[in-house]
Amino acid sequence: MAAGGDSVTMAAIAERAGVSKATVSRALAGSSLIGQQVRSEVEKAAREMGYVRRTVKRHGERSILTVKLVLPPEGNRTARLFYSLNDLVEGIRSGLSPAGVNLIVESGGATFTPFPHKKGGEIEAFIFAFHRPSAPVLGEIKKAGSRAVILNRVASGVSQVVSNHADAMTQIADHLSNLGVIGDCCFVGYGGIDDVVKPRREGFAKACEARNISFSLSDDVWMLDLPESLSAEELKARYESGTRTFVGVNDVIGSLLVQHAREAGLRVPQDVRVTGCDNAPIRGITVPLLTTVDLSMRQIAEEAGRSIYLNIVEGVERKQAIFVKGTLLPGKST
Repeated sequence: MAAGGDSVTMAAIAERAGVSKATVSRALAGSSLIGQQVRSEVEKAAREMGYVRRTVKRHGERSILTVKLVLPPEGNRTARLFYSLNDLVEGIRSGLSPAGVNLIVESGGATFTPFPHKKGGEIEAFIFAFHRPSAPVLGEIKKAGSRAVILNRVASGVSQVVSNHADAMTQIADHLSNLGVIGDCCFVGYGGIDDVVKPRREGFAKACEARNISFSLSDDVWMLDLPESLSAEELKARYESGTRTFVGVNDVIGSLLVQHAREAGLRVPQDVRVTGCDNAPIRGITVPLLTTVDLSMRQIAEEAGRSIYLNIVEGVERKQAIFVKGTLLPGKST
C-alpha cells in the first residue's frame, strides 16, 4: 500500500516516477523548465501515493537553494591564475541573496557527472566557471529540471554571464591613444580560449580603427599554442621588426610579456609598452604593475547567482546572455 500524507517524500515520488528529486520539486512547483509529459508522470505518481505538498525548503524566512559550482578541469594548469575562488563564492552568495545557498564545488572535465547518485539529489542549479559543459551533461541537467549558467564562455541555448570583451579592448585602445600610440602594436593570444581571444582581438582591431591607430589583424597578431610557448627570442625579434606595444589577451600573457621583455634586455615601459586584461591575481605580483581592465570575477559570479535566484525563486527569466563591463586600471607597464 502506498504511504499517504506527510509521510510521502519527494525522494519516494522520484523513485516511482523514475526521475530526480529536483525534477519532482520543479514539476510540483509548476516550473516551466519541466516538460508536460514529465510533469504529468510526476503529478500522477504523487496523486497515487497521496502526496501532500509542503512549503519550499526554508530556514526561517529564507529560501535555501543547492547550487553546484563546477570549476575548470584539473588538467587546465593556467585556469587558477585567472580567478579567486573566494571571489566566485562570495559573488554567487551575494547574487542569490536574499536566498541562502548550499554550495557544492567540483571540477569539470570529460568524466564530470552532474548527478553522481542514481536519482541525482536536489541540485537546483549548476554554474560552470570558464569552461563549457558537454551537450550530454547539459541534457541531463535540463531533463532533471535544474538550471545551468556558464561564466565567460558562449554556448547555444544556455544562460551565460560574459565579460564585455570588446568594451575592454576599447578601453585599452583609448588608453594607448592617450599616450600617443599610433601604431606598432601587436595583439598576443593563444589557442583553446576562442570565446575570449576572438572578441578581444577583433574588438581591439575595431577600436584601433576608430582611433586612427595602425593595426592589422593579418600582420599584427601573435598567436601562441599555449602561454608557455611565448619566448624572449620571438619577442625580441618582433621588437627589432618595429613592435613597441604588446597587448596581451589576458593578464597571464601580459605578465609573461613583461618577464620575457626583461629577459630580452628590454625595459618596460621605456622600450616596449605591455597591457593585459581581466585584473587576474597574477597582476599583483607583476613588476612593473600591469595595465589592465578589471573584469570583475566577483561581479560576473554575482550576476550568475542573481539569474538563478530570479528564475527559481521569483519565476523571472533574464536575457540568455548578460554582458559585464570592466574598468581600466592603468599600471606602470605603459
